[in-house]
Amino acid sequence: MELEIIRRRENPLLQREEVIARVRFEGGTPSRKEIRESLAKELGKPVGNLFIRRIITEYGKEEAEVVAMAYSSRGFALLMEPDHIIKRNEGEGEGASS
Repeated sequence: MELEIIRRRENPLLQREEVIARVRFEGGTPSRKEIRESLAKELGKPVGNLFIRRIITEYGKEEAEVVAMAYSSRGFALLMEPDHIIKRNEGEGEGASS
């Protein structure tokens, strides 16, 4: 999996960095968890402060566009992100199905 950050925008009012990235891969689309860990490492932020909003893949292409929010603190992230986004990012692997 190859990750390329396309755009980074600082949003001081919401204490976050809004990120758009491109992920290139072979075979199936990587899991949200894999992309989240890779993006957190690239941005130098803790995984718990980063939430992926969308993964957009076109049929037949081995690349996806990722929209993510990287917060300055986990507490503020949990206040700002909708519940379904939090569950989608952190519920994987725990048997959560909502």
